[in-house]
Amino acid sequence: MSTLTPRGPVWVAIRQHRPALWTALLLTVLSVGCVVAARVWVGSAGAMVNCGKECTYSTTASGWFRWAENYVGGAAVLLPLAVVAFTAGPLVARELETGMYRLAWTQSVSPARWLTVRLAGAAVIATAGAVLLAATFLWSRSYSQDDEFLSMARSWSDREVYPALGVTVVGYVLLAVAVGALAAVLLRRTLLAMAAGLAATGGTLLFFAWVRPNLWPVVKTEGGAEVNPFTASSDPWIVREGVVLTDGSRMTYQQCLDMGFSKSPCDPGTTPTAVAHFYEYHPESHFWPLQLVETGIVLVLAAACVFAAFKVLGRRHG
Repeated sequence: MSTLTPRGPVWVAIRQHRPALWTALLLTVLSVGCVVAARVWVGSAGAMVNCGKECTYSTTASGWFRWAENYVGGAAVLLPLAVVAFTAGPLVARELETGMYRLAWTQSVSPARWLTVRLAGAAVIATAGAVLLAATFLWSRSYSQDDEFLSMARSWSDREVYPALGVTVVGYVLLAVAVGALAAVLLRRTLLAMAAGLAATGGTLLFFAWVRPNLWPVVKTEGGAEVNPFTASSDPWIVREGVVLTDGSRMTYQQCLDMGFSKSPCDPGTTPTAVAHFYEYHPESHFWPLQLVETGIVLVLAAACVFAAFKVLGRRHG
């Protein structure tokens, strides 16, 4: 058992940040426990109750279940922001700002090893939390999607759902650790490093939410009114849709709304200038290709940030 006991810089790091570790563990257990309890409750009470002829109402259990599922999904999506704030601030920058790092470095611990221990510990703990939250969300969603009322039409492509459904959340928490470390060694001020890390990680999350539809080729189809992406996928992610005009040009439904739908070619009641409808969409089968491409790009960015953090640390304290 003694070989498994943390020692040296690992033991020091654990001792320094025990309150944060216990807080993270408590929040994770509470998040998972809320979903499990809500799932058991709605399973026994049901989502809807009949109150007479053509009369139904939702149960209290279903309301709590939807809240718990939304909560754990949101926690997984926002987890990278919490990770980058902790890594950039208390874990690295605060020690550089206060000079506490000198104590470790005078005890035969090199700057590179000092940073490695902190990044490895943060990466392992953050990854474990991300996997647990994502697994809980998947387990909950596998039940709710079978019930039309519980699912509330929340598609896999929703920004609040997609990152928590696969491996992307793991990529983002690792990126958060790397960005936090780079911000800390560059700025060496706790609040500045936290602000810069949050801005960089939040900006990255928003950027990929915007470009995500373009990370994998869309399926394109056009034809008459009978052409519909729902015939090929039960839950397609429609990227663009509209009508094809007689001159071969395309007009999206958003463009029709901008010019006034009743006056646009999208309205069936207007002069039939539209010869076909067109759709560009991702079927459900594109979920994993999109996830893997995005995660791969994010991991490359994380590796670049880690490399840069060690380079900066080496130049200043090598």
